[in-house]
Amino acid sequence: MTDRTVIVGGGITGLAAAHELHTQGREFVVLEADPRAGGKIAGGPMAGVAFDVDMAADGFLAREPEMTDLCVELGLGDSLTSPRPGGAFLWVDGALRRIPPGVLGAPLDPDVVADAGIVSDAGVAALRAALAADLPALDGDATVGEVLRPRVGDEVFERMVDPLLGGINAGNADEMSIRTGAAALANAASKGGPFIDALRTHVAAATPGPVFHGIEGGSQRIIDALTYEIGDRLHVGEAVFDIEPTGGSWTVRTDDAAYDADRVILTTPGWISASLLAPYAPEAAAVLAGLQYSDAVLVTFVAQRDQLGHELDGAGFLVPRGQDLLMTATSVSSYKWAHYDDGEHVVLRVSAGRTDDRRWVDMPIDDVVTHLRSELEITIGLTGDVTHRVSEWPRCLPQYRAGHLDRCDQIDEWLARDTPGITVAGASMRGLGLPACVRQGRSAASR
Repeated sequence: MTDRTVIVGGGITGLAAAHELHTQGREFVVLEADPRAGGKIAGGPMAGVAFDVDMAADGFLAREPEMTDLCVELGLGDSLTSPRPGGAFLWVDGALRRIPPGVLGAPLDPDVVADAGIVSDAGVAALRAALAADLPALDGDATVGEVLRPRVGDEVFERMVDPLLGGINAGNADEMSIRTGAAALANAASKGGPFIDALRTHVAAATPGPVFHGIEGGSQRIIDALTYEIGDRLHVGEAVFDIEPTGGSWTVRTDDAAYDADRVILTTPGWISASLLAPYAPEAAAVLAGLQYSDAVLVTFVAQRDQLGHELDGAGFLVPRGQDLLMTATSVSSYKWAHYDDGEHVVLRVSAGRTDDRRWVDMPIDDVVTHLRSELEITIGLTGDVTHRVSEWPRCLPQYRAGHLDRCDQIDEWLARDTPGITVAGASMRGLGLPACVRQGRSAASR
């Protein structure tokens, strides 16, 4: 036995596992196929401003402690920051409308929804009746749509819940596991009775403090700190093509080398992990290979403040389906985060792509940029010349279907039986948010 762990994949899950092993003084190596580590945490210079701008994730949930704790351990605690207050908007029926308070898009007060102009009078009436209905408790898992449509009404679901949850995941809330994708709503529905009572109880019990954290200077600083700590134990540009048993351990092969290990942690996307596991754990591999992934694009625009026709005093806006736009959301980063505010420019990060809307994939990327730029003129009155940067993220977000966590438990059982010493962790398993990935990486390293 070598007492070495080989971590396959250098995204945040793999780097968090490496950090845990480093703190334990254990022997390990991280193998990353791409020329850089960090996966979907990336950032860099942006034309038009004098600071780096994130190319993907720019923050994380503060009330799940794992990512915050990791930042503190890396010496970045003093750089933790939170978004400015102000909420966010929805683009509905040709206007920006402020999102009423609620839980993951499920509103708390029908009167506020009525005043916001987001849904019709009939939609508000349906919301009132649904929130007050005495419904049975959720037992097990289901889709967000199956659970929320009877509890908030179809119109509120489609115009408020789905734009948030579907937008975050570049998917469709009618197909999303509520246990995995919206645990707060699942817990509220599990209480049974009037949904409004459960939502208000959830809000009253919430831990005081910020909902989100970011890092001054951008999330890339987290990756830089981790890669510095790991040093030459991180091997980029080394794609693993085979894992084979060797006695009581494993040999992990790349084009350039073979690594003996008593433990292997796979943090790669589902289809890659599946290809490595297929010869030895075909049942687990089949489930991982069956995961659907969405394709998304993020175009970042930089303009002068006086080029906007709308005073965007909020983190940004979401776009429900049926509004005849390509974009799914626009984050006003220069308002949301103080470290993006130089007093002169506005930084707009515009997203497009859902599992059921892949129009951008079939368009030349220059046309995507032109199209999104024109939609910023429609929505916020953007005029004049802008600079931009395109970040394409194909097959970036796994789509959790109902029963996903049960399937993860089954994968763990199959691996323990068929491939002892191999663990699968990361976005393909128990959560794609940064805290969930860090939690999984550190847990896998500690077993």
